[in-house]
Amino acid sequence: MAVLAALAGKLQDTNGDYPVTEFSVLRTDFLSILSLLYAASTKVALALKPDAKAHHAAALVPLKDLSNNVAALLHSVRLMRQTQALTLLAEYESTTRDVISSIEHFAEGLHNSLSQANSTNHLVAVAKVHELIDNAKKPGAMSLDNKAAVRKKLVQDYESLMDVAEEIQGMRHSSGPDDEECFDDGWEELGLISKQELSQEEGDRLEKVSITEDFANLMYPIRYSVLGASSCQTHQSPAQTHR
Repeated sequence: MAVLAALAGKLQDTNGDYPVTEFSVLRTDFLSILSLLYAASTKVALALKPDAKAHHAAALVPLKDLSNNVAALLHSVRLMRQTQALTLLAEYESTTRDVISSIEHFAEGLHNSLSQANSTNHLVAVAKVHELIDNAKKPGAMSLDNKAAVRKKLVQDYESLMDVAEEIQGMRHSSGPDDEECFDDGWEELGLISKQELSQEEGDRLEKVSITEDFANLMYPIRYSVLGASSCQTHQSPAQTHR
């Protein structure tokens, strides 16, 4: 938890004695450290199997490696804070936070497995560590620069925006009593009505949300054109499609 707290906090010494290093080098180191954490967590999980107590001493070295490389991963992010922009930093910090959290959960699973017969908690936990690291090491998973990180964030936000637009249209077209298609969706059996007319206040609120959504949908292609991408320019909001 101390490591996560340090990562979450705004470190005051990022402009101190730390050397300024090219981001390409830091990124390579970051991914290499993830590989070391993957290997160390695997060795620990194998050495500390509850039914193989004779091999538990073999876990000492990989446990130390696991601890050292967690600290190295955090230090790598500290070095990135020297020169990198916020969106790129947020991406690498998020990955670091997720990986370290999963390793802490893995440590808890190990403790439970060693104290409980036939427990597999540590195997489930180490699988989560592996999954996070594998995802981070996929080609293109970690951005090469801040521009790529911003573009990726815009794509994620735009997809969420499209989901919201579809929900809004669903509320508009299914809330009235004159729906052409009526079918039993099972909710009435539970005493709930899935389709009912919106009140005046709810209708006004939905209209305001629709206006905000339309404006946001208009702004995303503009932001993409500034970034030199056009992925969002071919999409049309469901709200615009139905109007």
